[in-house]
Amino acid sequence: MEISNLKPAPSPKSRPIIGMIPEMTKDMLGMFMDLTKNHGGIVQFKLLNKTYMLVTKPEYVKHILQSNHHNYIRGKSVETGRVLLGNGLPLSDGEFWLQQRRIMQPAFHRQKLSSLANTITNIIQKHLIAWERYSQAHQVFDMEDEMTNLTLSIIIKTMFSAKITDAQVKSLGDAFRLASAFMLWKSQQFIQLPLSFPLPKHIAYNKAAKVLDEIVYPLIAEGRKNPQDDLLGMLLNAKDAETGLGMSDAHVRDEIITIFFAGHETSAMALTWAFYLIAKHPHVESKLVGEITQILNTRTPTLEDLPKLTYTTQVINEVLRLYPPAYLFAREAVTDQELDGYLIPAGTLIFITPYVTHHDPTYWNDPETFDPERFTPE
Repeated sequence: MEISNLKPAPSPKSRPIIGMIPEMTKDMLGMFMDLTKNHGGIVQFKLLNKTYMLVTKPEYVKHILQSNHHNYIRGKSVETGRVLLGNGLPLSDGEFWLQQRRIMQPAFHRQKLSSLANTITNIIQKHLIAWERYSQAHQVFDMEDEMTNLTLSIIIKTMFSAKITDAQVKSLGDAFRLASAFMLWKSQQFIQLPLSFPLPKHIAYNKAAKVLDEIVYPLIAEGRKNPQDDLLGMLLNAKDAETGLGMSDAHVRDEIITIFFAGHETSAMALTWAFYLIAKHPHVESKLVGEITQILNTRTPTLEDLPKLTYTTQVINEVLRLYPPAYLFAREAVTDQELDGYLIPAGTLIFITPYVTHHDPTYWNDPETFDPERFTPE
């Protein structure tokens, strides 16, 4: 269809100049839910006199992210993230993204990751002992903090193996928590000041970023001299199958920080919501414990056990449906695009939110109900 014949996406009435800024700042996900309910799976809206789009229909999302992905880049939507993550894989586009993906994909093959399973279960076991002490003492603790500490410990220990000291683990953890909180804050600011501007948050972030680099770069250098069977070793050994090239120290640093950022917080939030939902639904807890007892009895799980834990998988899928940790991301149209007869002008920033799609009654029966049975294998 000719671009000139395309229709604009549906849009709500909004205020001059500021558009839907008040709704966006008050309750962004609520605003997106209302837009989808009232206008469908593709909507355009204005913020500060600029047009944005929201896409939630699964077929449209697949078109943007998969079948026509070359025409939709991350672009300006990830500029805030580059401050901390550099050119990590989730922030890259085009040929550089393709090269990095070719290099990294073999490093994360299931067989290679299985070698890290014992490290993961050992760390979990230590945390379980601490939680049991809390329970015996009837001590209340913050589950989100505990899950964050757990996932951060796992990533640090699997990334750097025995080469990292307890003091470095603490320094890395503290610096990364501060840097993560800063990135969330910065992504919500409409005015982006340079990091050199002496705001207290900028000063604290710059110190944390310096700590991260002062620890990570020497560990990369040590990893090149004395390779280990850990995630760092996998990254350093990774080569592009077509060119034989590996990654520079700067690229390895960016991927390490990206794995920290993308891996620990998302996993921690998913686990926190899982415990919350399981606690609120005793019948789910009973069935879950029954399966785990039947499959594992009292032994430590292994990677080979995962395919047998079918109900556990259903519970996890339902947690991720209700509360997806990566609940919002964006793409930018490279050129004028057509999507089901609608025009997406070049340069338009498109919001994609799994949270809204996962709560849409068009695609899910009783979407607000926690029901792992909906993922029962056919």
